[in-house]
Amino acid sequence: MKTEHTTIYLRDYRPHPYRITATRMTLDLDPQCTRVTTRHEIEAREAGAGPLVLDCEAITVESVVVDGETLAADAYSISDNRLILPSVPEGCQVEIVNTLDPSANTALSGLYGSGGMLCTQCEAEGFRRITPAIDRPDNLATFRVILRGPAADYPVLLCNGNLVRDVTQNGIHETEWHDPFPKPTYLFAIVAGSLSCMRDTFRTMGGREVQLHFYAADRDIEKCEYAVGALKRAMRWDEEVYGREYDLDLYNVVAVSDFNMGAMENKSLNVFNTKYVLADPVIATDTDFHQVESVIAHEYFHNWSGNRVTCRDWFQLSLKEGFTVFRDQCFSADMASAGVQRISDVNVLRNHQFPEDAGPLAHPVRPDSYQEINNFYTTTVYNKGAEVVRMLHALCGAELFRRGTDLYFERHDGEAVTTDDFVTAIADAAGKDIAFDVAQFKRWYSQSGTPVVEASGEFDAAARRYTLTLRQHCPPTPGQKEKQPFVIPVNAALLGTDGRRFALDNGRDSTVLVLSEDTQSFVFDGIDAAPVPSLLRGFSAPVRMEAGLDDTALAVLFRHDDDPFNRWEAGQRLYQRIILDNLPRLQAGQIAAYDDAVSELVGEILRSPGDDLLLAARLLTLPGEAWLGEQSKPTDPPMLAAARKGLQQHIASRHEDAFLELYHALESRNDGGMGEGQTGVRALRDTCLSWLASLDTSRSQEIARAQLKNTRNMTDRNSALVAIADSTAPDRDELLAGFYDEWKEEALAVDRWFRVQATARHPEACRQVADLVQHPAFEPTNPNKVYSLLLAFARGNPAGFHRDDGAGYAFVADWVRRLDPVNPQVAARLVSAFTAWRDMAPEYGSGMKAALEDIDQAGSLSPDVAEMVSRSLAQD
Repeated sequence: MKTEHTTIYLRDYRPHPYRITATRMTLDLDPQCTRVTTRHEIEAREAGAGPLVLDCEAITVESVVVDGETLAADAYSISDNRLILPSVPEGCQVEIVNTLDPSANTALSGLYGSGGMLCTQCEAEGFRRITPAIDRPDNLATFRVILRGPAADYPVLLCNGNLVRDVTQNGIHETEWHDPFPKPTYLFAIVAGSLSCMRDTFRTMGGREVQLHFYAADRDIEKCEYAVGALKRAMRWDEEVYGREYDLDLYNVVAVSDFNMGAMENKSLNVFNTKYVLADPVIATDTDFHQVESVIAHEYFHNWSGNRVTCRDWFQLSLKEGFTVFRDQCFSADMASAGVQRISDVNVLRNHQFPEDAGPLAHPVRPDSYQEINNFYTTTVYNKGAEVVRMLHALCGAELFRRGTDLYFERHDGEAVTTDDFVTAIADAAGKDIAFDVAQFKRWYSQSGTPVVEASGEFDAAARRYTLTLRQHCPPTPGQKEKQPFVIPVNAALLGTDGRRFALDNGRDSTVLVLSEDTQSFVFDGIDAAPVPSLLRGFSAPVRMEAGLDDTALAVLFRHDDDPFNRWEAGQRLYQRIILDNLPRLQAGQIAAYDDAVSELVGEILRSPGDDLLLAARLLTLPGEAWLGEQSKPTDPPMLAAARKGLQQHIASRHEDAFLELYHALESRNDGGMGEGQTGVRALRDTCLSWLASLDTSRSQEIARAQLKNTRNMTDRNSALVAIADSTAPDRDELLAGFYDEWKEEALAVDRWFRVQATARHPEACRQVADLVQHPAFEPTNPNKVYSLLLAFARGNPAGFHRDDGAGYAFVADWVRRLDPVNPQVAARLVSAFTAWRDMAPEYGSGMKAALEDIDQAGSLSPDVAEMVSRSLAQD
């Protein structure tokens, strides 16, 4: 029987008739029965406010007291997850006592148990699972909290704000915390347990000394050292780039093994998935180190872009997340290779957000409606939202943008605001210097879909003039058939065939063109020869650029463009053309054909990779199957994977000796450490290994085997293990089992072991994943384990998931049904593997649709899963 769920609309937003200005709480902690005493200071926003309605869920209310008078049981009611008091004074104090069972909270929202400790996750609507409250982001209150529990179980008791009191008497540990900055309930957090602490300090630009405390299990505490350094780098960067100084005396970070998200920016008490805080070379790859630094920075940056200034309602989620993702991307670019960071940003967007924008789940950066807000923590809100902020930065320039963010923080400090308020602050600071229509720019927040920009050029040799014409259109998306033109900044340069950039009319050799109409032409004078346009440099807007360049022009960009993104993009286009040209040949049972000109470009990089080895590794990486699928609808995932692998094997066989030579040269330079340049050495070495491994020869198998045996760190182990898992090596299973035996005590290493097998390009991948869910290390209640095995298989193994017999679909759909009652957020993520069924070849699309229908008919579904399924099946 299908369950109907309420849809919430942006147009219906109204402030709550009451506001809570201050909250005092006492939590007597117990893993089975925690007792919470809460006292809210409440005032009506206006006379005649009516009943006081507080959100509450999965708790037992024992008593309600208003201004010192205990209410009879019939003086209030609880229904539909709401505590209703029919009549209260316009200004009053409401005290509520309730209990809850953290051990039963497998949804990991609210207060729950994790590895012997208690912790919270209150974003988006978890606080109501702790105590009744106005649980929405536009209610900001100060908090004073007392935590109490057995000292033997809870030697560490943490909450938001500054520590006021810490005492232990008669075996009971008690701490008191005061957060002087008003905050919404979603930023409330507590952690209680037996944890070790790594301590450090940071001196702010204002001269204050901030205590930095990182908490983790005793066996993991030394793995926090890198994260501590990352936090200090982020704090300094935010002072230097945005002028933002930390505002409290204490900053706590806690590593938690059971966590639905990556991390949570709770004021002064960040709670992190262990994956994004624990890192040393023994258990973490170079990529892990980069992710730890990025996520540590992201959560810290939220202190201003999210905490001090927060979002008015959940439709404005990108106000904090889009801005903060942009900030962490810029930080990461400053910490390492800026060009490679930008390519990474774009890869996430293209492989995840572009498909989202082209499917049934498409929604604007500021959604119009939702049934379950947890479903809108999406790449559209986060990553496309970051691109919208980046466009503002490009259009205004760094100086005006900084002036705008200063005004935004000054104007709205301590407030809950909207994306309109953010853009308006930037525009107001720019004043008459702003060179675009602000109202039109805001369409990026209200219109869904990925715009397509088509470019064509005409060169007049006699007039020494080049005319570039740009056209934009945006395909229809659910609920939005017609689209109005966007404001699109197109960073452009004109190159000669030797890579030399022509001087442009602005006196520079590049310019930002503002495309704001359906069609616009831009004229460049003083151009001596037909140029090769380098458009959308740095990926200056989240659009699909169709520049109409032939292979010769793309080869010029691949060889010579000094913009790392556009150089990489030219290579991706060349690889893509060969793969997609061969796709129908393979589908027809014909032999693939290859262009040796592209193979020669690969050879040039192998002979001369340049100084930026991270960039060289990216230039030698083929487009991913998700992006290729977007270019070849209806998609045939197994055949597309075969076409991609065919090109990889063709190039690898032609340059096998060169790949081997470069591999060994780089391996000799790998000292296993984190010193300057070592990540680039390993990245390019591992890229060479992946090309060689595609041949699956005894020689390539032996190289991977030797690297696994002689490993210096987890980066070495991981790339070797991937190569082995993809191979037909006779000792494949033995080597995989050996990795587990060696690392079974390290949870993050076990996650890696699951992920490597789930994504292995191996004919038995589906059966092996089905076997692995029976493995004693697989915990279906742990999100990291589910993501590493089930989600990795469904989203990262096209040939394994999209089997002709439908076994992959049936397997994952069954797990959606099994996980939904346990953790709806995790189950909903698995549903995302089926949403693109309309874009698939009929033999696959019909099976995916049938799996969705089976889930839909499974009985009572959570709002999380029900919304994902209904939107995926909806006809528009």
